[in-house]
Amino acid sequence: MYRSSVAGIGRYSQNLIKNLLSIDHKNRYILFMTDEDAREFRSLNNKNQNVKIKITNIPHYSIAEQTKLPQIIAKEKCDLVHFLNFNYPVRYKGKFLVTIHDLTLFFYPETAKETGPIKRVAFRLVMSRACKNSAKIIAVSKNTKDDIIKYFKTDPDKIVVIPEAADDKVFIEPSKKLIQNLKSTYHFAHFPIILYVGQWRPHKNIVGLIEAFSKLKKKIPSKLVIIGKIDPKHKSVQETIDKLNLKSDIVMPGFVSNEELAAWYKIASVFVFPSFYEGFGLPGLEAMAAGTPVVASKTSSLPEAYQDAAIYFDPGNSSEIADKIELVLEDDSLRQDLIKKGKAQVAKYSWKRTAEETLKIYKEVIAN
Repeated sequence: MYRSSVAGIGRYSQNLIKNLLSIDHKNRYILFMTDEDAREFRSLNNKNQNVKIKITNIPHYSIAEQTKLPQIIAKEKCDLVHFLNFNYPVRYKGKFLVTIHDLTLFFYPETAKETGPIKRVAFRLVMSRACKNSAKIIAVSKNTKDDIIKYFKTDPDKIVVIPEAADDKVFIEPSKKLIQNLKSTYHFAHFPIILYVGQWRPHKNIVGLIEAFSKLKKKIPSKLVIIGKIDPKHKSVQETIDKLNLKSDIVMPGFVSNEELAAWYKIASVFVFPSFYEGFGLPGLEAMAAGTPVVASKTSSLPEAYQDAAIYFDPGNSSEIADKIELVLEDDSLRQDLIKKGKAQVAKYSWKRTAEETLKIYKEVIAN
């Protein structure tokens, strides 16, 4: 099951599949995709002969996903199906494995508040059934594995930790013209730029970041850039900006192209990841790949993913967040040390290795 590359699960889908097809020319792959996803995939992958695309215009997390998708998959008579997120169709009876990225919907049900309480209960039920009925579970971090074991009483031997990696797209060297255009468009001049990249969800703690930025700018004139699809349902972000009178100091470009994202990472003085909970934390790794120092929450998987290549804070303490950002902005030797350690940390991960370890699991499951 393929996802477009708009967010974290999409990044995982795209990079895993691209690298699987690069290393495996023996097995035949069937990709179940929407028309939109298929167009994106074909634009990026058009040389593989061992791929069949099955157009399946079924929305994720929908009733049709549970009722219609099992029959569509069953007709293809797959030896193994890999569901790239927990939301597998529970009526599917074939052999499958599932990737579980995190338990966000378990710990933060308000993340899916627009779906209503019934769907939130359904999400938990589907995840529980995925843990029970899958042949193997891929967790993207040890933290996620531990959460699955604790809350779903899953056999630890059933869960394999296969981490993600920084997306190749952040290694694009953005043009000097693009960088200059962004600085000129947003009137940055010589201000330090504090960057956040991610979705607008309560557990992402964007409000806490804005409150920390309000404290920081009283000491250091600076700008905050929040990149990600603007979600009007989460009104607290804009309400906090208005309350703290920060409209002229915060830039929200929305969802940006890969080249522009690479440029923002280059422009940024520091990347801040204030989440209360993450399954892995790809944006911080992308920032490190681009040579941007990282300040992050000391919660969930982030210390596991970043190790000593980041400075950590309590995400519930906006004063501490501000202090840690200030520390990185003011101490150049610390900045350079974080940049150096960040490059080394990124090198520990690769999508090719992720694909190799995933293919190994495929072979083991099919053999058994």
